[in-house]
Amino acid sequence: MSKHKKQQQAQQRQAASAAAPVQTAIRATPPTPKLRSMDQDRAEYALAKIDAIANGDEARQIEVRRYLNGLPALIRMNGLGQALAFYHMKDEGSAHRQVYHLVGEWLCAASSKGRVFKEDPDVLKAITRSDIQHYMAAQNEALALLEWLKKIALAFLKKE
Repeated sequence: MSKHKKQQQAQQRQAASAAAPVQTAIRATPPTPKLRSMDQDRAEYALAKIDAIANGDEARQIEVRRYLNGLPALIRMNGLGQALAFYHMKDEGSAHRQVYHLVGEWLCAASSKGRVFKEDPDVLKAITRSDIQHYMAAQNEALALLEWLKKIALAFLKKE
């Protein structure tokens, strides 16, 4: 294309755009949902739960902090089922049982973002009814959650 034709086409486009009415309508776009990682969801859950414990008595805070710190090692040594069974065998209302419920709720509750088990709302019953893939997924999810629970407990709960 010759240089003259290019200039002529550019002038025609410029004249056409000048003659066209200016449209400044703002197109309404629907809000996009927030993209969040599972790690953010775990952290949000852990913060809410630890914050509730931090508003309680000091002795309970010390116990929960200690038991949260020891649970990941117990899971790695014995497996998720045996570690949670150990925490479940303690008295109802104890700090052990409270930690058991924290993990169990994350893995089993219908509203939980970390839900692995749909068979039963109790984590021990769900473990016994699941297959190995769900069991391993739950163990990995529990360990990932416990990393956040431990970090936030160290930051907010009283120590000995």
